[in-house]
Amino acid sequence: MDAQTKMMMDLLNNPLFQQGASEYFKLVQQQGMEAAKKFWGNSATANAFPDAQQMFDRMADFSSAMGFVPLVKYEQLQKENDKLRAENQLLRDTIRDLQQSFSAENATKAQQAWQEVVDKQLEMSREITKSFFDVLKQPPK
Repeated sequence: MDAQTKMMMDLLNNPLFQQGASEYFKLVQQQGMEAAKKFWGNSATANAFPDAQQMFDRMADFSSAMGFVPLVKYEQLQKENDKLRAENQLLRDTIRDLQQSFSAENATKAQQAWQEVVDKQLEMSREITKSFFDVLKQPPK
């Protein structure tokens, strides 16, 4: 019994089985609902059950409450999700490019400002040195 339980747990934990089971249940749901609608629409007893469409809608609501969605809706949402991911990636790339250009521009400005500060400091040092030597060249009084 333990070996069978372990085999069953391994099977249920297998990603390929999970994906296959999910796809299987989606197809069963979609095809089952389509077949039921066709049957009720074409059968002689369709008039005996005029609220059959409401019943199918309630069954679809129940399936939705259980977590199932129609394949068409799932595919639409998947396309929208892919579109949003692509747009999100585009926006991230744009932001990254803007940040890099902003950083490069500011780095150049900072380097220029630093160079100006260093040049002014050197100029002031020269003036102080010149003034010092001018004072030394003056004859004592």
